[in-house]
Amino acid sequence: MTTPSCRPFQLYRGSILLALGLVIGCSHKKTGDIPGGLVARSVFRCTVGASIKDPMGSARIGGVVMRDRLRSLFLGNASVIRRAGAGSKTLAAGTGAGGEAFETLLDREKLPPRTSGSVEFLIDGRNFFPLYLKALKEARKSIDVETFIFDNDDFAVEVADVLRAKSRELPVRVRYDRLGSDQAASVHAKSMPANFTPVENMQDYLTDGTTVECRRTENPCFRADHSKLHLIDGDTAFVGGMNLGREYRYEWHDMMSRVEGPVVQDLARLYEERWCSDTLWRKLKGSKAVKKPVVAEASPAPVAAKPMKRQVPLRVLHTDACQGRQQILKATLLGIRCSARRVWIETPYFSCDEIVSELEAALKRGVDVRIVVPDKADQKIMDKNNAADLKKLIDKGAKVWAYPGMTHLKATVCDDWVMYGSANYDTLSQRINVELNLATSDPQTVNTVATRVFEHDFRAGTRVTAAMAREKGSLFAEMVGDQL
Repeated sequence: MTTPSCRPFQLYRGSILLALGLVIGCSHKKTGDIPGGLVARSVFRCTVGASIKDPMGSARIGGVVMRDRLRSLFLGNASVIRRAGAGSKTLAAGTGAGGEAFETLLDREKLPPRTSGSVEFLIDGRNFFPLYLKALKEARKSIDVETFIFDNDDFAVEVADVLRAKSRELPVRVRYDRLGSDQAASVHAKSMPANFTPVENMQDYLTDGTTVECRRTENPCFRADHSKLHLIDGDTAFVGGMNLGREYRYEWHDMMSRVEGPVVQDLARLYEERWCSDTLWRKLKGSKAVKKPVVAEASPAPVAAKPMKRQVPLRVLHTDACQGRQQILKATLLGIRCSARRVWIETPYFSCDEIVSELEAALKRGVDVRIVVPDKADQKIMDKNNAADLKKLIDKGAKVWAYPGMTHLKATVCDDWVMYGSANYDTLSQRINVELNLATSDPQTVNTVATRVFEHDFRAGTRVTAAMAREKGSLFAEMVGDQL
């Protein structure tokens, strides 16, 4: 990719940074009041700081960001996006998503090859975090953590304390996004105990007096690492949408999965790639040697072999602007385009015009399009944007539900194919951020998500009418939201 000429690129980036600064300052998830100093520091780190640490990577990301934001800005909902972005001509629209023919299509479209693994879905914090903490405490070889937000509240500190303690026994590495975590730490969940004093710097808290290796990712052009990946002993992984913080433990609706089997090796290689990708120096040097853990002299007790769980074909999909990967968007467009019976989507943020356009085409074919969004999203601008885009689809026959409170869950079912993970249905997740999803055509897995997630949330939610969406939506919010 060629680097755009300096002056147009600087003008464009300056306008985007100004808009993002205003949006961030006005729409934060908890109170809407992020300190101005934090916004200023974030702007500096995402431009000057990131460019100094990795000039080549920042230039590449800047080019991708400019191209894709201009695409969203000028093409919007135009049908040309659907024709250009839908992908393959080798499987006709409405043929059916899922099954071997569809998976072969994804192979031909050069998406990552299928591997295999077991999948156990853990819905909401009460089902995920106790099991996650237990897995951390019982780890015997290594712990690798990648998350968008490592908050500084009481629950995040509880997780940090387990990681600190385990670092006395085995290698522990933590990678979290600087921009996302700084913003989350600047305001606090309403439910946080009044007598708790938040940690000032989570990186320092994790590493002081321990052998924890901790890296905060850089954010050139506001690109974030939005993935959630936790590896335990190299044979168990947790993948999904939950960050480390009080909202995800106690307040929001979300989903993680525990996976085991060969897919974990693919996820471990992905972690290694990202661990040494943040700066030019790390790219050249590679991952530094992991510190030798302090272990007891006595030999550990033998561990019984884990029983073999049911293995299903799995495909690991990414978004990464720096690597030119937009696999999640490509798979999503293909899934919707090939769908013949249903497209069910749940997401907190719905603002990708390419996906809206493809859904409109599916509705014309008579596909059952259903979408679940939060009744009240954590970001006001995205709440209004959701309503504006959904109004278009409701008018064409889509069914939309507002989940009570905040759903942060991201999942898609197209006929007999399911995809879930960290990626929202917005420009950032589909084209710019670092994201991680898993997908499969395994009938039992598809049915599990359709039943436990979608059918449950349809019953729990309130049906949204066109009038309700019109009242809540905003043209300005849609214009801004398309850039987020």
